Amino acid sequence: MFTSLIDLMTESFETFDVSHTINMLRFGPEFPGAVNQLDGQDRPMADPYAMHQYYVQVVPTEFRFINGTSIRSNQYSVTEHTRHVSPGSNRGLPGVFFFYEVSALHVELEEYREGWIRFLTSVCAIVGGVFTVGGMIDRFVYSKSFAGGGASGVGGPSGVLG
Repeated sequence: MFTSLIDLMTESFETFDVSHTINMLRFGPEFPGAVNQLDGQDRPMADPYAMHQYYVQVVPTEFRFINGTSIRSNQYSVTEHTRHVSPGSNRGLPGVFFFYEVSALHVELEEYREGWIRFLTSVCAIVGGVFTVGGMIDRFVYSKSFAGGGASGVGGPSGVLG
């Protein structure tokens, strides 16, 4: 039997468990490339006096597909904080708390295709880079093969024979 309210609160605090798992958190329909940071997160808490707070910044988002359709949804970023709350300290209660704030910014994402000219330019750049690196390696190997005291006397990096 509890003799005072403080005894009741202390007993309640000691048996309270704020461990939690967030299976899924969304603020609208899914869209390609969406990252949901809290999905599948498990937060075991050993401290029965823990106050776990999530500060969630919700950003309105519009995703436009290449075919002209669009999805209006929301993205979010999150900051979390855990602190110890002593019973009777008037600094809060143990638990899990979510604080939401909707951003004044609006994000627009658009799907697009790059043309064939961009693709061909990229291929040419890659091929040119491969030839350049290959030439540098060839020159390095050639200069090192004659720098080691080329006994054959055929020639060297200076191009002089004999």
